[in-house]
Amino acid sequence: MGKGEWAQYAHSPIQYGRPTGACMSIDLDTIHAELPPLPDTIRMVVSDMDGTLLTPEKTIAPSTLAMAKELQKRGIPLCLASARPPAAMTKYISQLGLNGQNAGFNGGIIFGPDGTPTVSRVLSRDVLSVVHDMLHVHGIETWLLRQSHWMVSDAATPFVEHERRITGLTPHEVPDLRHEFDGIGKVMGVTNNYDLLQRVETELAAMLRGEASVRRSSEMLLDITPALANKGEAVRELALAHGVAPHEVACLGDAHNDLPMFSVAGLGIAMGQAEDDVRAAAQVRTDTNERDGWAKAVERFILPRVKNT
Repeated sequence: MGKGEWAQYAHSPIQYGRPTGACMSIDLDTIHAELPPLPDTIRMVVSDMDGTLLTPEKTIAPSTLAMAKELQKRGIPLCLASARPPAAMTKYISQLGLNGQNAGFNGGIIFGPDGTPTVSRVLSRDVLSVVHDMLHVHGIETWLLRQSHWMVSDAATPFVEHERRITGLTPHEVPDLRHEFDGIGKVMGVTNNYDLLQRVETELAAMLRGEASVRRSSEMLLDITPALANKGEAVRELALAHGVAPHEVACLGDAHNDLPMFSVAGLGIAMGQAEDDVRAAAQVRTDTNERDGWAKAVERFILPRVKNT
């Protein structure tokens, strides 16, 4: 895509460029202009879940299911890469009929269709101590996850109830999170103070550079995972398992934790509701997850690049 296409804004379901009323910085325009061209061939698809594959109601739209089946029919592996733990992904994997490996905890866990992990990374106690203290100082609700065991200080908060409804996981209330640091694959910081969470994300990322991956998976959720537990590494590992080169992979996402996979894949596709910097890091943009954006992206950008074998 050329610079002109990035600046263009057409009133169609799938669009390039900046949305009406938004102000794109020169930096973001430059980032987008320097992305590699669209690849000729796609042999694999890796997709985020929340905000991308799933509707706002956390369901798989009929159009999405149909396009996932079309990918399977054409021999294109579809893998999921999510901030969720495996237990909160397996029912969707079953609905889609996926039989390969997928990535949970932003790549911290690589697992088979039944949820059995083949790769499981954990945070060090030193990193956990820094993260716990930083979130505590700022009054940010803190959750620890060990595989699919979800630990909280207070199981009755609105945030916990909301997450329980979305994921189907059962929260385990513990008296002191600092006594639960063994085997932790992910820490989540939760707040509706979005500006604060963005600042904490920046601070922790600088403090823990090389030791942990620090990314927001939504405006209210901050994920802290081991350094190699990011979606870019997940794409590399999933592609290797299928004998596919990363530049032959198409990735779909909507949030900051999807940026590492955009940087690795040959084709990055941002959802229509993604923030400006996420859209700038993807070659193309599709519609929102409320308007069949996932299916439209597969039909428009991926299937034409699938070569008959």
